Amino acid sequence: MNECHKLAINKFLPLQPEFEKNTKYYIEYKETNFAHQSQLLFYQFQMSHAPINSIAVIPDGCIDILFQCDAQNPSVNVCGSVLQRKEINFQANTEYFGVRFLPQKHQFNFSVKELLDREIPLADLLIVEPHVLEKIICGSTFNQRTNLFKNSIGNKFLSDRTYPEVIKNALTSIYSSRGNLSINELADQTGYSSRYLRKQFEEWVGISPKLFTQIVRFQYSLHMLIKIGDQTIFDVVNESGYYDQAHLIKEFKKFSHLTPKKIIEIFSKDLVYSI
Repeated sequence: MNECHKLAINKFLPLQPEFEKNTKYYIEYKETNFAHQSQLLFYQFQMSHAPINSIAVIPDGCIDILFQCDAQNPSVNVCGSVLQRKEINFQANTEYFGVRFLPQKHQFNFSVKELLDREIPLADLLIVEPHVLEKIICGSTFNQRTNLFKNSIGNKFLSDRTYPEVIKNALTSIYSSRGNLSINELADQTGYSSRYLRKQFEEWVGISPKLFTQIVRFQYSLHMLIKIGDQTIFDVVNESGYYDQAHLIKEFKKFSHLTPKKIIEIFSKDLVYSI
């Protein structure tokens, strides 16, 4: 993989701020798997004792494998990216371990597109020995679960096949521009037609290049607002290529149901991860 693509995938760090804010504790670890051109985010959290435990997830263009680490009621689900803010219910006082990664043509029995906005048991998508899943669920530490996953399931679900050049080049352009480019610009930069790009994205990423670019821009803008000090809404508008403040607000409400101002009020002071 060329250095430009390495840098691009390493810098795309999508946020799910409620995982950190609305849990009893939250930890994470990022790792770039250059062999498979994947950015992996390992994370773990525990829900509170409250009878109703829910977390709102937002579009990030990624896929998660989520382990419910309860020996009496275990589960392992593959969660496709949502396309707008969605409340997910979790079991009270329970620990969860997750792995988040950018979409590619994995060894699942479902296409990436079929995973969108769905939770499907891992056993329905991939042949994994039950004792392997049990070891991860019953792991005593975050590091132990991370290593168990990498040494067992990780080698199974990451495809040995790399992205075709059209997708690799398109993703490099999208990440490098932080989603600040039009589909016509993307076509010009990659040398492929807009129609061909849409077809390839449907197969490999599951959504159109336009929507994926919007999600990447939203995620980078979110990062600016809650993780980088002294960034105003006008700074985000100017740097991220929104037409104006109204355009920024419209896109934030589309993906998160919140205005940029409300997101700053809720999240900017409390988050320490995903920087």
